[in-house]
Amino acid sequence: MTAHIETSPLVLVVDDDPGARMLAAASLKKAGFSTVEAADGEAGVAAWDRFRPDLILMDAVMPGMDGFTAIRGIRNRLGGDRVPILMMTGLDDLASIHRAYEAGATAFATKPVNWVILGYRVGYLLRSSRAFHALASSEEKTRALLRAIPDLIFRIGADGTVLDMVAGEDPGVGPSGRDWTGRKLPKVVPAEVAEQVMLHAEQARRTGGIQLFEYVLETGKEPRSFEARIVSIPDGESLFIARDMTDRKKAEAQLVYMAHHDTLTGLPNRVTLTERLARDLLAAKRRKEVVGIVLVGLDRFKEVNDTLGHAAGDRLLVEVAGRLKGVLRETDTVARMSGDEFCIILPDQLDVNAVMRAVRRVQCAFTNSFDLDGQVTHVTASLGISLFPFNGDKPETLLKNADIAMFRAKAQGRDTLQVFSEEMSAALEERGRMEKGLRKAIEKSEFIVHYQPEVDLRSGRIVGAEALVRWQTPDRGLVPPMMFIPFAEETGAIIPISEWVIRTACAQAKAWQGEGYSPFRISVNVSARLFQQYDLARVVLDILGETGLGPESLELEITESVAMQNLESTMESLWKLNGFSIRVAMDDFGTGYSSLAYLKKFPIQLLKIDRAFIKEMDRNSEDRTIVKAIIAMAQALDIEVIAEGVERVEQLDLLKAFGCDLAQGFHFSKPVASAEFTELLAKKRSYAV
Repeated sequence: MTAHIETSPLVLVVDDDPGARMLAAASLKKAGFSTVEAADGEAGVAAWDRFRPDLILMDAVMPGMDGFTAIRGIRNRLGGDRVPILMMTGLDDLASIHRAYEAGATAFATKPVNWVILGYRVGYLLRSSRAFHALASSEEKTRALLRAIPDLIFRIGADGTVLDMVAGEDPGVGPSGRDWTGRKLPKVVPAEVAEQVMLHAEQARRTGGIQLFEYVLETGKEPRSFEARIVSIPDGESLFIARDMTDRKKAEAQLVYMAHHDTLTGLPNRVTLTERLARDLLAAKRRKEVVGIVLVGLDRFKEVNDTLGHAAGDRLLVEVAGRLKGVLRETDTVARMSGDEFCIILPDQLDVNAVMRAVRRVQCAFTNSFDLDGQVTHVTASLGISLFPFNGDKPETLLKNADIAMFRAKAQGRDTLQVFSEEMSAALEERGRMEKGLRKAIEKSEFIVHYQPEVDLRSGRIVGAEALVRWQTPDRGLVPPMMFIPFAEETGAIIPISEWVIRTACAQAKAWQGEGYSPFRISVNVSARLFQQYDLARVVLDILGETGLGPESLELEITESVAMQNLESTMESLWKLNGFSIRVAMDDFGTGYSSLAYLKKFPIQLLKIDRAFIKEMDRNSEDRTIVKAIIAMAQALDIEVIAEGVERVEQLDLLKAFGCDLAQGFHFSKPVASAEFTELLAKKRSYAV
């Protein structure tokens, strides 16, 4: 940000979230502003009396005195009627926005706030406010300066004659300002808009209030959307203020699109798929047709991520999406359900044979190999099919049955398809087999642990490792975690698996320390189930006693979502662990609540910045800003920070510049078995950082 401000105006930031205040202060300081802070509305009013800031950022919803009440209090004080106030609110309904303006807000911004452009917005608001008040001294000066405002402002008479254009001019919208003067309003805007203006002008004269409505102009290039405000002024005249909302409408449309589509592939998401399936089922009932639902699961997708990197995995998903669309009709729907799963709706089918012909075309989409930037990869898919009306008549039932069929396809060797049948309520049987298999895997030591190094960015030394479980089956080979961990979570098998992983990792860490690789810290992910059903501290202390590993050498990782489940009991367990010097790390930080208020409640020694922010941080300024803010937040709380998913030296250089403590990722090493990790320790006394 390079905003140039001559004096260093003072901005008062009023927000009950310390994290939000810190981010706002950092953004404004970079833009050249000074700041003072207040934690609630009452303190904000007191801060106004004491500091008389040039501008106020006011949160809407706060305990005690809220932002609306605080604004009214400031407006009623001497000089408080002139200070610009930007209300920050997560309330996006029109009533809340109107309430903000009614309370006296100058402008509003919806949360989450884009901290990157906050300085620009505050600078613009401050300059506009100063200009507006300065213009009161001279009408000519007022009109000259108002032309900097992007809104179109017309002064119209009681009979609908345009007396003049006070501000704004957009040659793409209509005639020039010179041509407007003296014309009747229907000659300037469409007749229906002119009628609306006159109706609202009369209402404004009667009530004295501001009248709002929206309209659209066909300009020849593209329709332009406007927000109109009608304000009554003396002598029966009115101000007709037209604000071009086209860009905002596009942004809103984009948000709606993103809420219904997958951001990576552009395909409909689960929400849209469910809506379309309900619509297609209604039509099929009327026409007595068949609808096919096909769940497509990529086989061994995790191996692509592990061997070629996540960027290659993303490219593969985009390629698969394109191929699936290429073999389907316009009336069909293909959606991305989750990481490596797609779902297809095949409506308007005369019979089951027609559905199966379409499914064969889907299979053919995987015949040719995929070229991922020079890496040729052959990827297969397992297909599960359910049919309306034979396998159900509700979207959730058909999707569930397609999922059961796909699971059967994967279980029978992948690269195949299965049509759901009632015998697959041997799904229950299959679930039983999986649960039994998971428990036997622990007994037969079929699980293995891979280790990914954690590197100190000051010395380049490997100071620890994250332990990651894999399932090595005798018949199916290495089963990736995503194939069994969710099921293990659901059935409770995750508890003995987690205990085994912690025990194995602790024993291995103790062995490495015995070989002279010390200090060495081992990090293990902890399932929500362990907090819900176990005295976690007792279990962990028993394992440390068995393995001889010191508690300070163990680090337990929890995600934000796990931390927020059963908040009180989770917090109690974590503080108990902290009392025994066992470290706690917050995994995937930045993707969930990411609130300083919550963070301060937990005994966290390490923050793991999610790979989603690291992935493009050397190419995306917003990601850089977020990463830098997270690191600054952690430093303020004396918490270590580790970045995961580091793959390029450019990412590494930025992390070092921001003061990040540790890093892990393919740039150093992928997760490897213990023997390979031992070799890595022996060879890599330190990385070049």
